[in-house]
Amino acid sequence: GEGIALFKNRIYLLTWQNETAWVYDAASLKEIRRIQYEGEGWGLASDGKSLLVSNGSPTIVFRDPESFTVRRKIHVRDGDRPVSRLNELEFVRGEIWANIYMEDIIARISPQTGRITGWIDLSALRSYLPANARVDVLNGIAYDEKKNRIFVTGKYWPHLFEIQLAH
Repeated sequence: GEGIALFKNRIYLLTWQNETAWVYDAASLKEIRRIQYEGEGWGLASDGKSLLVSNGSPTIVFRDPESFTVRRKIHVRDGDRPVSRLNELEFVRGEIWANIYMEDIIARISPQTGRITGWIDLSALRSYLPANARVDVLNGIAYDEKKNRIFVTGKYWPHLFEIQLAH
């Protein structure tokens, strides 16, 4: 599994290369159905209306949660430069946050235009990881909307970090 998103009372789970999304009941965790889609699945989030899907390219696809059909696409750019390797996604305070695969940064993206509105450098978090730990890439973003908390982690990271942005 790659991306997971909660939409209404359902959990959606993407596969990386099998072009399949699983849908589960959030209360019972029973599988409701499987959906075939085209392309790789790198990240998944919900804005409350659509499911947002990344595949490592500069494009984020907005899909209908019921049919999984494409509603629209945005092309992510920093100025005139396309931004690729969009991986894990999270919808945070009206923005799309995407970690950039193989980098310790998160892009803040306008869901309307695809423009980068800012960057979050998380490279300092590595100093909190054990020196001898087998750790991999930054690869996890979670937003607790009720308590307005943001969490990040990485593959094989032994810690989950709560972060706050300085304004």
